[in-house]
Amino acid sequence: MDRTRLALAAAVVSGALVAVQTRVNAALAVDLGDALLAAVLSFGIGLVTVAGIVATRSSARAALPLLATAPWWSFLGGFGGATLVAVAAHAAPRLGVALLSIGIVAGQTTGGLLVDRLGVGPGGVHHLTRPRVVGALVCLLAVGVSVVGRGAGEASPVLLLLALVAGLLIAFQQAFNGRLRRATGDAFVATVVNFVVGLSALLTVYGLLGLRNGWSVEQWPGASEWFLYTGGPIGVTFVAVAAIVVRTLGVLRLGLAVIAGQLLGAVLLDLSVPAAAHGVAVATLVGVALTFVAVGITGRTARAAA
Repeated sequence: MDRTRLALAAAVVSGALVAVQTRVNAALAVDLGDALLAAVLSFGIGLVTVAGIVATRSSARAALPLLATAPWWSFLGGFGGATLVAVAAHAAPRLGVALLSIGIVAGQTTGGLLVDRLGVGPGGVHHLTRPRVVGALVCLLAVGVSVVGRGAGEASPVLLLLALVAGLLIAFQQAFNGRLRRATGDAFVATVVNFVVGLSALLTVYGLLGLRNGWSVEQWPGASEWFLYTGGPIGVTFVAVAAIVVRTLGVLRLGLAVIAGQLLGAVLLDLSVPAAAHGVAVATLVGVALTFVAVGITGRTARAAA
């Protein structure tokens, strides 16, 4: 398996893990009665996990001073993840999962094209070729098809715009973390920075909202629900993998591969551990297939140039 195919496989698997993380964090939010607190807890556990990894690896500790050689703006990637979590927690009940998903993916694919064109990622500039643009459009179509019939909720233009912005920032997060990884040579060091920044942002929002509305927890998951605390470590895996493979794939193709993995992971979860009685819709399976087609289309330029 060549380097590009290995990177694609890793991106798809990491996307599937994001689907697992989403299910875990959603269940944690139900127990806690607070989606934002669930996000804070997930980020906090993730930070402890990756900090422990860095602390036990001499190569990672030696790479920490190299952060000083990275551009200052590359430290801002964590805001992307924090924004996505906060927007999803607020918008999902009001907008509906369908439109929320479309808004995020629209932002992520548009952001992938923009980031690659600007060359802020570790792989440098990727020009806006026809296959890349067509692949992005096919991905949008795939997500639209996959959510057909799920209900769109209240189509608030403001919430849709927030979802799009959150997706856009995720594209920049992947580029910035890749730059940190290139500067330090260690994906876990880049991941530590991501989680520190993201957790700081979430704690700030949670603290400000708590001052206005107060803080309360319905119930903490017990020992029998230990798996509800695994969202953070899963997030560490995703961020680290993305930081490694973004240089090979570029931000757009990485984003499409992750989306493909998320859709595939969601289907597998619905088949093995159904969250509802409706099962897996045919439209969802079509959407998954179209997303993998989109990943293949965006790779045509790279193969032709090889």
